[in-house]
Amino acid sequence: MKNGSEIPNVDYLGDFQKELSDIDKLEQTPALIKMMSIAALQKAMDTPGVGPGIRRSLENTKMGLENIKEGSIRRNYSIIYSQMCILAVSSLEATLKKYFENALNGFNNINQENKELEGIRITLAELVTNNLSYRSGFGSLVLEKAKLNFQDFQAIKRNFKNYLSKEIGLDSEIEKRICFYLELRHVLVHKGGIIDKKFVDATTSFEANIKDYQEDNRAVVDSNDWSAIKTSFSALVQNLTQYNPKS
Repeated sequence: MKNGSEIPNVDYLGDFQKELSDIDKLEQTPALIKMMSIAALQKAMDTPGVGPGIRRSLENTKMGLENIKEGSIRRNYSIIYSQMCILAVSSLEATLKKYFENALNGFNNINQENKELEGIRITLAELVTNNLSYRSGFGSLVLEKAKLNFQDFQAIKRNFKNYLSKEIGLDSEIEKRICFYLELRHVLVHKGGIIDKKFVDATTSFEANIKDYQEDNRAVVDSNDWSAIKTSFSALVQNLTQYNPKS
C-alpha cells in the first residue's frame, strides 16, 4: 500500500487460477492409485519364491487394472470432485476478501452513501491498538465488524455494491453456475451431500438449480462440474478485480 487511495498491484486472477491448478492435482488421484497398485502388484510378482498359482493371480489382477480406462475410474470418484468444489469455494472466498479489503483501504473507492457504514463501531481500545488510525486497515476493520458473507452469491453482489458501488456484470448462465456451486458447497459440508430446502429455495429463487435437484436428492459432482466451477469462478474474480470502482 503506497497511500490511502491506491489498491495494491495484485494479480488476483492469476493467483486464484494457480490455486485452482493446485486443486486440479486431486483429479489425478484415481490414476495415481491405479498406477501405484499396478507397481505394487508387479513388485509382488517379482518377489523370489512366488508360486505359479499366486503369480498367475497377481498377473490377472494387474491386467485387470491396466485395462480400466481412466474415465471410468473418475466416474466413481464423486467424493474427490466434491472436495475440489469445497476447496475452490474457500479459495474464491479468500480471493474476494483480499480484493475487497484492499479496495476499501483505498478510501476513494468507498461508497460513502452506504448506510451500513454508520453501524460499524470501534472502541477506544481498538483505536489504541491501531495507533489511533485505520489509515491502512479500514478494509480489515469492515470485514471484522460487518461479518460479511462471501460464500453466498447474492451476499457477494450486495457486499460489492453497498461498499464499493461495484455491480457484477456477468452472463446470466455464468451467474447461475456460481450461485449453484456456492450453495452446493454448503450442502457438501453441512448436509453430507444431501440436498436440503435451503439449497432448493436459494437456487430456485435465482433460477440457478441447473441440475433440478429436489430435497433429499444426493448431490453428485463430476469432472463436468469441476470444469464449470473453474470457468465460472474465474470469470467472477476477473470481473470484480479488473476494475477499480472509482479510480
